[in-house]
Amino acid sequence: FKYTNLVEICPLCKEDLLYLPSKTARNHGNISRLVLVKNITNCIHIIDPLSGQTAQMNGEVFWRDPIRPIITAARSRFVRYMVLGKDAVITERNVSKRTATRRNRMKLASLILAKEENLGINDVQVEERSHVGYLMKSGDVAVGYDLTDVQFVDDDAEDARSSGKFPDVIVLRKLYGGVATNDEDAARKRIFKLQRLDAEQIEDEKAKKAQRDKENDDMDEEDFLREVEADKEMRLNMNLYKTEIALKKQQDGDDDSMDDDDDDQQVKLDELLDGLVLDDGPDKEMAGPELNEDLQWGGIGQNFVEEGGRAAKDGLKYVDREAARDVKDKDVSTVVDSFGKQFMDAKFKFI
Repeated sequence: FKYTNLVEICPLCKEDLLYLPSKTARNHGNISRLVLVKNITNCIHIIDPLSGQTAQMNGEVFWRDPIRPIITAARSRFVRYMVLGKDAVITERNVSKRTATRRNRMKLASLILAKEENLGINDVQVEERSHVGYLMKSGDVAVGYDLTDVQFVDDDAEDARSSGKFPDVIVLRKLYGGVATNDEDAARKRIFKLQRLDAEQIEDEKAKKAQRDKENDDMDEEDFLREVEADKEMRLNMNLYKTEIALKKQQDGDDDSMDDDDDDQQVKLDELLDGLVLDDGPDKEMAGPELNEDLQWGGIGQNFVEEGGRAAKDGLKYVDREAARDVKDKDVSTVVDSFGKQFMDAKFKFI
């Protein structure tokens, strides 16, 4: 039988920016209305990017009144920012009037940011709080949303921005390695890799369309690897394997990730697995004797010692199988227990 299933998928994605209705925000711990989608499992996990407060929205609540993101997590929406400074932020209470947890208090930081494209052109800087501020330091590069140059489709969100209730920048995550420095071979310098399925691609008649599809696939894969690189929770159920660069660093004892103890999201060498190569053959200690096709029986017999040869070499008397049948009982070796004999034969005088 064939069955057709109709499935309606949640239209939200990780790192989407939402502006919750007032009632929905109150029902979720009085969280701020401006939130980010942290991840999506059997429920929607949201986080306030300015205070670090988190909440969970189940499917029943979402489908009762579906929420449309005001900014979709697309490559064209991301803006690169350079971190110029950082100050710790201590908050006793968050927006919900509840006491902030110790974990959230330690993660909050006020960042001084400047657009990377404006460096050397103008001195425009912004200072905003961020829930990932603890990862940053001066000179780091992060991606975020620029809320000053975005046209919102939600009228309530547009009114809130006009009244000054929105921040200028929402920081999403930190960039690592060659991605942060815009290296051309940034992907090759990454210390981890993922296994790929052997999928057969159907040849397209139009070469230009096939080339364009391949470029889009490569860009999507690179975006996914950047998310994996900056999210430790996302990597918990994934197997990451070492690249040649990681193996070289391991041999040299050089692990750049150990320099920054505060960064708990960066990929470390101890998280990576050694790649399994199936073409290397058996291990050396498990491998059998090598065969030589030019010799009889592959040359295996030449490695064997002639019967009795090892005993003669060690100076021992050897009896083959046929002669062993005629051995008499008196010629059979018997075990003699001589333990303590020297003490029994000795004469002792007692005073």
